Amino acid sequence: MCSKGKRGTVMRLYTLKHPLLLALFSILLLQACKKDEVNHPEVETTEVTALSPTSARLKGHITNKGDFKIIDYGFVYGYNSDLSETRGAKASLGKDAQVGDYSKDLTNLNISGYNYDRTLYARAYLTNEKGTVFGQVSSVVLPSPNVQGISPGSGKAGDRVTITGNFYSNNTSEVEVLFGSIAAKVLEVSPSKVVVEVPSGISFNSYYSYNQVQVVLRMAGQTYNVTSNFKIISTIKDFTPTTGPLGTSITITGENLPYSSYYYSGYVRVYMNGTEVSVSNYSPSSLQVQVPYTLTSDKVTISVLIDGVTTVLPGEFVITPHTVSSISPASGLTGSSFSVFGNFPYNYNSNISVKLGEIPASASVVSSGQLTVTVPHDLPAGSYKVSVTAGPHTVDAPEQYQVLSPEITGFSPASGGIGKEVVINGRFLPNQYYQVYFGSVAVTTRSYTGNALRVYVPSGIEAGKVKIAVKHGNQLIEAEDEFTVLAPSIASFSPASGVAGSVVTITTSGFTPSSYTAVKFGTVPTSVLGVTENTIRAVVPSNVTGSMKINVVHNGQTLISPDNFVVTN
Repeated sequence: MCSKGKRGTVMRLYTLKHPLLLALFSILLLQACKKDEVNHPEVETTEVTALSPTSARLKGHITNKGDFKIIDYGFVYGYNSDLSETRGAKASLGKDAQVGDYSKDLTNLNISGYNYDRTLYARAYLTNEKGTVFGQVSSVVLPSPNVQGISPGSGKAGDRVTITGNFYSNNTSEVEVLFGSIAAKVLEVSPSKVVVEVPSGISFNSYYSYNQVQVVLRMAGQTYNVTSNFKIISTIKDFTPTTGPLGTSITITGENLPYSSYYYSGYVRVYMNGTEVSVSNYSPSSLQVQVPYTLTSDKVTISVLIDGVTTVLPGEFVITPHTVSSISPASGLTGSSFSVFGNFPYNYNSNISVKLGEIPASASVVSSGQLTVTVPHDLPAGSYKVSVTAGPHTVDAPEQYQVLSPEITGFSPASGGIGKEVVINGRFLPNQYYQVYFGSVAVTTRSYTGNALRVYVPSGIEAGKVKIAVKHGNQLIEAEDEFTVLAPSIASFSPASGVAGSVVTITTSGFTPSSYTAVKFGTVPTSVLGVTENTIRAVVPSNVTGSMKINVVHNGQTLISPDNFVVTN
């Protein structure tokens, strides 16, 4: 028989008479005793030590590995003492377990509920193919960090800042520091201080934020306010591009630039050669401005004023000149327009000026490639240099503009009565209003082409020869020949007599068909059937008899026939 002890088996021998039976019995007895012997693993939790607010060291001891295959060993930990295979986090050390001490360092501890309970619980475990054994539950209270202050209380990007307090750590990976929403680079961590570098890209989004931001420290899953009013000092670095025409958009780069409407109402100002320019766009890393069209120097110094501190940027911006490639047409009358082509500053306030010779001319910007110029009215005929000035640069066109004189080459017909249309040929501005003089009597007309005017002989003019003249600007251009104003007259009529209702043809001269014409037989008005330059057709009225004069009213004048017309019954 056999009996089992704590760590072995005690065998008891009995005597048999037959040697063979004795041997067989002994073998069977030994196998049965070995089959009953089981060696289980034993593990214990020896120590739990806090290393920092976010780290701890767990220690355990394997007393006996047992007889079965080991699958895993290590520690189970958490913020609750109820730790088992299904409760708590597991820190596995693998399956290569050995008798003796073992340990595991936990880092970045951040478990739900940590804000209310800083006690960390842990217990050792060993798992074999038969199950898991645990050591006892041990615990430790993790230290709680606290912040005391920050120094200095202001800085620019790249400056070192020290946060003092109790941090219980030397590991930079356990600490995060934010300036506003931007994480700072952590340079050093010790139990009593954290050293960080002021980051770039900090925004000032609020009207009330001025140039101050909140600084917070995050550690062990908790956020600690360091300060609510760390003052950020902006840094101005450079600008780009360094050359370009008037109106060029320039980007000024920097770090932690003010980014709020409060600042841009007066606390941030940009100057070019001492002239303030408006900021069109801004971010924490850049400002955008436009080269003004009013600058008179081709080299520009740029400076930025922030919080009363002026920073002059290195180098100068060089304004490149515009170009003038051609003009079209290259000739014209005073008062006419022509185009200048090239590459110009394009803005409603471009301050572009044009001269013909030394005489200023009105100019407007059509596009960045075209100007429209009006020839001054009092400019004498001749050839003129065309120069375009924008900012500090004056550029001449490659060809000159020829100012032509207005002229009258002729007119037709050479005579006519009041209201007669006269065509005046010559050189004029199209689609312009002109004053045309018949002697001293003026009439206004409009030119629909550049080579002819159509005008009607005005009323109020005496019959006879008169000069025709056209006023162009301040000039009065006369025709070489004279125009004969014809007086209206009645030469004859036919028939010499007739009954009421018959038609009488009156032969005339100096009449205008478009003018008002009325006919009377004696004192009795009658119907006018038609009027030409040489004839009037009228109806004999029904309420007259006998012999009478024929009266014709034309353009306000009354004409009387030399002979009498006889109305017959």
